[in-house]
Amino acid sequence: MVPSVTAAEWLKPATAKDPPVWGLKDGLRFALHPAGVGPGGGDGGPRGLIRLGYPNLPDGSHDLINFIAVEPVVGGKKGFSELEKSASDGRNGKIFTVVPDGAVITTLSPGVEELSVGVSVEKFDNGAHVRLRLSQRSDLPGELSLSVTAEPGSAPIESCVLTATMGNKARTRLLYLADGPVSSLALYPDHRSPDFAPHRSYGIERLPKTPGGDVLVAITTDEDQPEKIDTHPKPSFWDFKGAKLTQYWRKRAQEAGPELTCVVNGRFTYWMSQHPIPGGVAFENFELREPFKSGQSVVYGITRKPAPLLLQP
Repeated sequence: MVPSVTAAEWLKPATAKDPPVWGLKDGLRFALHPAGVGPGGGDGGPRGLIRLGYPNLPDGSHDLINFIAVEPVVGGKKGFSELEKSASDGRNGKIFTVVPDGAVITTLSPGVEELSVGVSVEKFDNGAHVRLRLSQRSDLPGELSLSVTAEPGSAPIESCVLTATMGNKARTRLLYLADGPVSSLALYPDHRSPDFAPHRSYGIERLPKTPGGDVLVAITTDEDQPEKIDTHPKPSFWDFKGAKLTQYWRKRAQEAGPELTCVVNGRFTYWMSQHPIPGGVAFENFELREPFKSGQSVVYGITRKPAPLLLQP
């Protein structure tokens, strides 16, 4: 007899007028403008970004943890989904539109479901035109799989970077490589400028692998109780009110080519602010880079597990 199973408790818009928010009730949630994933909802920040929320507040509710931007490169020129102006209204941020089939829920095996959302990204100034597929499995509630496909008529894409852009909110200072953690404080000991600290790049030989062969690179804060850090007066948007989290990119073993690299940069002050980040410079952008192949995918994860435990069987 096949045991009875309960369908996952998914959050998704019931009508076209509902906020574009998806995910699991007690897991990661993702949203598009004009929806948010944190307390009070709202628009969740700038346009042209995927919002990532996680149930990390003291009362168990979701908080905004990070953004993911889309940055395709054509002829050596990078596009920026958050910063480029839309052709439709001249405002910053390319428009993300849910494709007609919307959100689809598929049963993968008894008790395991997958929610998948197709998203068309407005054409970039460099001619790149891509479509995203955002997917989440009920048995992997802290992960979001992101695949990128070139639309017909797109300019030839050299690479399409999906970058987690807001490591400063969680004050991420430790990057876990195969030979141990690297600290942003050590990488940028003298950086005090309000500008971005220089990029640092690590080839696949430096990137950790799971027992199954997946590449998995994680960042986290160096603070044991980040919610207790005195952040001083600043825009409340930057307050981190929950427990310590680990964030990571995971590239499946069969898709991890020799040119895969992990790239980070850092900031000493919060974005659009002169306010120093408590504790010093922290990683901001966190990404995997590789040559573009239409349909390529990567996974972003958020968990309470310490980074080393993610690499154990």
